[in-house]
Order: sequence, then structure tokens, then C-alpha cells
Amino acid sequence: MRNITAVAGRNTFINCRVIGYPYYSIKWFKDGTTPLPDNHRQVVYENGTLKLSDVQKGTDEGAYLCSVLIQPQLSISQTVYVTVKVPPLIQPFDFPPTSIGKLMYIACVVSSGDMPIRITWRKDGQEIVSGTSGVTIETKEFMSSLQISKVSLQHNGNYTCIASNDAATVSSERQLIVTVPPGFRVQPNNQDGIYGKSEVLNCSVEGYPPPKVVWKHAKGIGNPQQYHPVPLTGRIQILSNGSLLIRHVLEEDRGYYLCQASNGVGSDISKSMMLTVKIPAMITSHPNTTMAIKGQNKELNCTARGEYPIIIRWERGDTVIDPDRNPRYSITTSPNEKSDEVISTLKLKPAERGDSVFFSCHAINSYGEGRGLIQLTVQGKTISHEQHAHILHDTLYLETQNQ
Repeated sequence: MRNITAVAGRNTFINCRVIGYPYYSIKWFKDGTTPLPDNHRQVVYENGTLKLSDVQKGTDEGAYLCSVLIQPQLSISQTVYVTVKVPPLIQPFDFPPTSIGKLMYIACVVSSGDMPIRITWRKDGQEIVSGTSGVTIETKEFMSSLQISKVSLQHNGNYTCIASNDAATVSSERQLIVTVPPGFRVQPNNQDGIYGKSEVLNCSVEGYPPPKVVWKHAKGIGNPQQYHPVPLTGRIQILSNGSLLIRHVLEEDRGYYLCQASNGVGSDISKSMMLTVKIPAMITSHPNTTMAIKGQNKELNCTARGEYPIIIRWERGDTVIDPDRNPRYSITTSPNEKSDEVISTLKLKPAERGDSVFFSCHAINSYGEGRGLIQLTVQGKTISHEQHAHILHDTLYLETQNQ
């Protein structure tokens, strides 16, 4: 039989093979004198195999003799020598909580095991080379230290200390978490939003653990008095990078916004910005249809609102009306003193049968354009005062309905 190397703490089986039949018995002896089994960790099976459970170096190492009785007075035997190797045992270690910029020192100590012992380190499965990425490794006979001179985010990960000798290879893995207080990658700044359009209020933060971003809103354009959490609806939501998306900006969205970030490390950070809502030019009132009498003057009115300055342009069909070239038309535009609107009037002097077309009133500013269509019908005959009053009543009713 060949000599055996057993590993301490594990089970070992020693086979005693007998060629030929019959034989009367198989017996085992330790160091030539002690019959086995002599303790609970030893078992001899019927086929002659000897099992040593939880092998121990001081107790189980030595010579084992297998004796086979082949005749009543005749036996044969063989001896095998068992050498017990002790595997490395790594003492428990852990990474203390740390933050960016600090020093880090961790020792991996092997408390037992047969020499020589080789100790190596791995990070996320890759072997660490001393002197790279700010990591230094110093190894002695049964201890290896990992040192980081200035902890940064790149040092986050799983670190494994591996110890090996002739008996076995063992390892112990721990996670290093580098916490970083929140900081702004992109700070929010004052910006304009256009009514009816989508707007993104930029705010990007970094840190570890990833900071949580909360947006707050203070209505009004004066100094912010009190911030309230922004209600997150389908129209308003926080993007993955922390920015705030507002779909279809409304006038009520104007005011101050506060982007606040926290991750439980250090102090929270926040930055405010003001959103100004710009109103594109839009037609707020105009008659859809109206009537005129051939040969008499006729006025078409439309009302517009939006950011100043607002330009009003009138068109007859697809042709821009230019009163300088056609003095039969005149245009007056003036602000409405009771509101922030602009009133524009197109006057036909006089109305002709050819004016029975669509007229359009266009309001234009830097943020958009609005248009209102008016269908004018010119009567070709003189009508009574009662008919004229009825036409005026219908026109006024339509104007009221579209305001």
C-alpha cells in the first residue's frame, strides 16, 4: 500500500485490498500495537477499509498495519504511513466603514496551518498587484496586509484573501464599501420654459450610496417663502439622473424650484433655481363667422395674448394684407388696458362681394404663433334695419361664444 497524506479536519479512507479467497479476518493496528478502532472517529468496514473521521495531526499521524488472517495460524500484513497536513485557517476580518479620501489597512492573518503558506489577494475575482491603483500589499510568513493610501470610489468591491499550502487552499471574502457624500455633477440654473412645451430642470448628483433626489416648489416669482414637495404625476416626474421633467408646462409651474439630495453620508445638499414660464402668442378671441353689407364699412376683431412684443398680421385667404398697398384696408392694434391682451382690428372700407372669403388673424412672438380664422360673408343687397340688427346680434353672439 502507498503512503497517504491526509488533511486535518477532513475524513480519510485507507483501503486494505486482499487478493484471493477465502480469508478469515482483517484487522488494523496503529503503530504496530494498538488495535483499531480505539475511538469514535475510527471505523473498520467489513471489506477491510479503515475510515478516519475529522483527522487530527497529533493523534492520527503514524504507521497503520493491515493484518489479514488467511489460515488459522497464518496471516499476512502491510503497513501504510499516514502524514497529516494542516490546512490554513484564516482569522475573521472585516472592512470598517470608510469614506473617500481616508486611509485603509486590513490584515489577513493565518492562525494555523503547515508552512510554507502562500497568501494572495483578489478584488472582484482579479488578482491584486501590489503598487497598482493605490493599493499596497505586504506579506510575511503567515500574515498579509492590504493598504490603501487614499480611498476612492474605484476601491469599492469584494476583496478575497486566499491562503494555500500543501494541504488545501482556503479563502475569506469581505466587501469594502466606500461612502461618498452627495455632490452636484450638474447644478440647476434659472431657465425659461415655454407654455405647452416640455421642459427639463437639470440637476445631476453623485455619491455613494447613490443619493436620493427630491424636488420642491415655491410658487411665485418673488423671493421663495415656503417650498412644498413637487407632486409627481404623469405630467411631472424625476428622471433617472435626478433632473425634473415637466410635460406641457403650465403658467402655474412658474416659481422657484429646489433640488435636494441626500444619501445618509455627510450633509444634504440643495440648490434652487427659478423657472419663468414664457407664453407663446395665441389668439384668445375672434368670431368664427360674421356678415357684412356690400358698400358699407366692416370691422373684424381678434384678441391675442402672450409675451411681448406681439406682432399681429392679417391675411385675406393666403395673402398678407398690406394697408400701404391697399388703402381699402386699415389695421389698428393696441393693448387691452384691462388685461395683458392685445386687440387688433381689421377695417374694410368698404366691404365688397369679393371679400366673402376667410380672413385670418395671426399673433406672433418669440415663443410661438397663433391663428384665428374668420369667415366673412358679404351681402350684395341693402337690408332693413331689423335684418341688420339680426346680423349684428348673430355676430356678437358668435364672438361671445368664442371668448
